[in-house]
Amino acid sequence: MKLSIPQERLHDLLQSVTSAAQTQADTMAILRNALLEASEGMLTATCTNLELTLVARCEVIDLGTEGKVTVPAKLLQGISGSLKGGSSIELALEEKQLSVKSGRYSGSLETLPPEDFPRLDPDNGAEGVVMKSATLSKMLAETHFAMAQSDPRYYLNGMLMEIGENGLRLVATDGHRLSCSETTDGHAAEARKGIVPRNSINALRPLLPHSEEVELALGDNQIRFRLGNRQMTSKLIEGRYPEYRRVIPERQEKPLVANRAALETALNRVALVARESRGVRDQRIPLVSVVVKENSVGISTEGGQGAQAQDELEANYHGPEIKVGFNAIYLSDVLRSLQSDEVEVHMRDGNSSVLICAPDSEGVQHIVMPMRL
Repeated sequence: MKLSIPQERLHDLLQSVTSAAQTQADTMAILRNALLEASEGMLTATCTNLELTLVARCEVIDLGTEGKVTVPAKLLQGISGSLKGGSSIELALEEKQLSVKSGRYSGSLETLPPEDFPRLDPDNGAEGVVMKSATLSKMLAETHFAMAQSDPRYYLNGMLMEIGENGLRLVATDGHRLSCSETTDGHAAEARKGIVPRNSINALRPLLPHSEEVELALGDNQIRFRLGNRQMTSKLIEGRYPEYRRVIPERQEKPLVANRAALETALNRVALVARESRGVRDQRIPLVSVVVKENSVGISTEGGQGAQAQDELEANYHGPEIKVGFNAIYLSDVLRSLQSDEVEVHMRDGNSSVLICAPDSEGVQHIVMPMRL
């Protein structure tokens, strides 16, 4: 294999796939490598951790000899990023070493046989549906933060994707909050659903801006996303996702309606004390008290060593006074994700879950469980 490629193009290619490469020293060496394949004027890079596979392709300047090889992914990415922008990089396989040259720089990397490189089957047998990448990116931004991180209930450490004749729905929950986003875009004749791992969702999000459209194919045990010259294939989490529809509360006739940005600013200002003091009863949770009453909403907290803070702002509300305790992080995540000028908060009482959404919108719903004050 021998080729020449622009520095920016090689670095961008590797950045698109190296998040799937393993970095731990005790893992299989081949999983720390990227598979490079040069043919027909294109260079293809592939990385996998056996759960997630990322593939990207780009054109080269000159392809002298076709071939394939595996090299340390993160190392080659670091080298390509350190070289001068606007320069060209020459890659050449010389016996068992990959030569890397650019300007006055030259180096060589140890390789492993490409035949040892494992891959997930990109053809999962499912019919692909096409939708706008911007739509999927927006839906992920509205829901990803509600996924659990390392919950023993492994099925919560991912996002539920449901696709059918009515479109696509995304659901994420960690047991204390739930976020749901749906669209009529990307509908399919056959209804399918699966739980996509958290790491795969995090790897997908930066790929979406590279293509105007994305093809999504949801199979029985894996899911595939195609975005122009990039592709991601991920195994699905086995297990049964909770019946999330049961926990979505009914909308109230007289919800609280407030300016979203003003409410977020007030919350974050008060939460500074809660975050610094780490709460009174739970050292890990920044606890805030929210009180809604006629045409106003108040936020307060009490921290350690006498620290306290409160703020109040005008709001549209005509109902009984309600006082609820919340994890400030959960509320902040929701308010930051909403794109509307106003936010609608549906509260039944101080002990029930709360529904937060944009006014006149049923496509995105956030549910937050209360905390004991």
